[in-house]
Amino acid sequence: MKNTLKPTLSKHKKKDFKPAAIIAPLVALALLYGALEIIIPLSGINRIVLPTPTAIIKVIAEAFAADIWPHFIFNVKVIFFGFLIAVPFGMLLAAICSQFNIIVKAVSPYVILLVVTPMITLIPLIQLWMGSDPDIRILVVVIQCTPIIMLNTLTGFTTVEQSKLDLARSMGASKLQTFIKIIFPNAMPQVFTGIKLGCIFSTIGSVTADFVFGMQGLGFKVQQATKYVMTEVVYGSIILIALIGFILYKIVALIERRIIVWKK
Repeated sequence: MKNTLKPTLSKHKKKDFKPAAIIAPLVALALLYGALEIIIPLSGINRIVLPTPTAIIKVIAEAFAADIWPHFIFNVKVIFFGFLIAVPFGMLLAAICSQFNIIVKAVSPYVILLVVTPMITLIPLIQLWMGSDPDIRILVVVIQCTPIIMLNTLTGFTTVEQSKLDLARSMGASKLQTFIKIIFPNAMPQVFTGIKLGCIFSTIGSVTADFVFGMQGLGFKVQQATKYVMTEVVYGSIILIALIGFILYKIVALIERRIIVWKK
């Protein structure tokens, strides 16, 4: 038995490890970096419009510890805690609503309305109601993320094959047992789609709040650097913002691959 299992396990490990998935983006990045380093000076583009990648890295490296780091870590905190609250909250709301078809029909239009409403239009109201405490931005991320997570999770919970539900019912499974054993596992791909979208929305929500609240965060840093024509800092801050969202997305995708093994 051991001899037959070892080749199978090693085969799955080889499938999980895909060097091309790592090498190809790095090669593309290196090519883009090299192309910009050559094209920008030759074309005479002003540094105010587009500095070279090396200039951006140099300025950010010099200013990071003293100036950029506090704003960077502030955004990481806001995104992390907001996302951490939004995921279980969105899933819980979806689980409750999915048990009652009338609630799904009643709530869905308003959830969609909240998803498509630009958060920048709601933040001034949040600021008016709750003040300008920097930690209020966590609430902004929660409001931004929860509807999209809830909507995708709800779709997963309400689109399970009827034959599976009928089978569970015929075997005497309770509603809770059916949900835990049938509905939830089958909805996992949709759940993770919502969570991955939540990664994107949490980054957007955090930076949008920076623009309105001011004084802290990489979004504020972009505004400040634009005002003083510090273009390298502007581009560097944008890259750091994107990097936070990208890393969070990749962490969720890694967890998804470990949990939803049947997708392989």
